[in-house]
Amino acid sequence: MEIVWKLKPWKIPVRYLKSKMKLDIKLNEYKNNIESLKAIESLEVYRWLISLGEKLNDDPLSEKRRTIKNKVKSCQFDLFVDYENGRFKSWSKAMVSAGYAYILIDIFNSLSIEEAKKITIDDFKKIKMDELLTMSRKTGFYEMIEIMIGKLKNVGN
Repeated sequence: MEIVWKLKPWKIPVRYLKSKMKLDIKLNEYKNNIESLKAIESLEVYRWLISLGEKLNDDPLSEKRRTIKNKVKSCQFDLFVDYENGRFKSWSKAMVSAGYAYILIDIFNSLSIEEAKKITIDDFKKIKMDELLTMSRKTGFYEMIEIMIGKLKNVGN
């Protein structure tokens, strides 16, 4: 059942509310996973990220796209992201970085281009990933979001 509120006097477009709800649902899904694992033991979150990192490389970014232009430069290890074949793809040998890349790829790719273009860095603070990552990983996490947001500016134009 879909709930649509009629808001006045602001008249927020219903389309915007639906896309925001999709993003919030996806972010909450990851936030809940992280909180549940953290409640067990903080290392469980890293084990989960490593398992996601292994899945990321099942359909990796092509080798020809693993260039300096597509590199997350603040990441300690090689981590690349680009928009390829109508969706985001990424690649990394570092499994924790590949794990958070998987999360970002999944969130961005679950939305339409128009919806994804509305994403901001602040949206990702809701999942509290930055509280779990080391300083260099946190920097890489946010740089990857910035890269993805930047790449979307050229998609569909």
